Amino acid sequence: MFLGAGGGAFNPVEHLYDRYSAWVTYWGVHGEAFIEWWNGTFPKWMWISQHVIMMWLAAAVMIVLFCYATFVRNTRVPKGIRNFLEPIVTYIRDEVVRPNIKNPHAKHHDHDHGHAHDHHHDDLPPHWLADKFVPLFVCMFFFIALVNLMGLIPGSTTASSAITFTGSMALITLLVYGVGAFVMSIRQEGGVAAGVFGFFKNLVPYHFSWKPMDLMVWLLLFLIEFAGFIFIKPFALMVRLFANMTAGHCSLLSFLFINLLVPSEVWRIATGIPTVAMGVGLYALEIFVSILQAYIFTYLSAIFLGLYLVPEH
Repeated sequence: MFLGAGGGAFNPVEHLYDRYSAWVTYWGVHGEAFIEWWNGTFPKWMWISQHVIMMWLAAAVMIVLFCYATFVRNTRVPKGIRNFLEPIVTYIRDEVVRPNIKNPHAKHHDHDHGHAHDHHHDDLPPHWLADKFVPLFVCMFFFIALVNLMGLIPGSTTASSAITFTGSMALITLLVYGVGAFVMSIRQEGGVAAGVFGFFKNLVPYHFSWKPMDLMVWLLLFLIEFAGFIFIKPFALMVRLFANMTAGHCSLLSFLFINLLVPSEVWRIATGIPTVAMGVGLYALEIFVSILQAYIFTYLSAIFLGLYLVPEH
């Protein structure tokens, strides 16, 4: 509806679009020349755009903050930025990663009785497997949260409102739990062939049998679980983050610019006061949603990883 306002010359939703130009007014002529050279030399999927710049900035902020907290503020008593980051990292480790990724059970065969016993690795820490993935999920949470929050800065753009960004993050989760599940199956089953068969067998929470009815049920469940493994779960991660960030920005922009539809200047001022007030409230809600969506994406990724990495749990 905003496209018709002002003869089609103004489009507030344009804030969500990606552009293959990057703040030339800040970089000057040399920045524009560099971007034009880069985009003219490399294929389109490697072009520098505003979303790419925002991801670079988010990554740079993460590196600077954590290097500063690790090497400069490395004291026995956390202070400053380390006092802010350390509780978040601890929360992700204790409340997100460890509850969802359990240690696998080792199977040892009893040759005297002819059956297997399952028991824990007594010589390993209780969360040795989950702690291996803590850096991954900490990085995932902070990166998505920074991209979301930096997209709220006036004049910037939101990379997480692009389906390509959310799809790439979902693809990372798919690769991690897919490759990790294969590796764990190979280790537990003792061999590549047995591990691959064990992986596909563990996808279905139903005992495999060659009886016709049992086999039909098993095959049906296998198709459903395999579709969830390859497509449904990554698709849910991708669409959830994309839809929430895009919808929030569209709602905020709608509140801020709805008074442009009013023809009278006096009524524009009268309608502008409540719309700006509602926009401020919605902006505060957007800050919360930006962090919440990063948390949900990280939490669901940890659930999916634990589900396929250690299917016995």
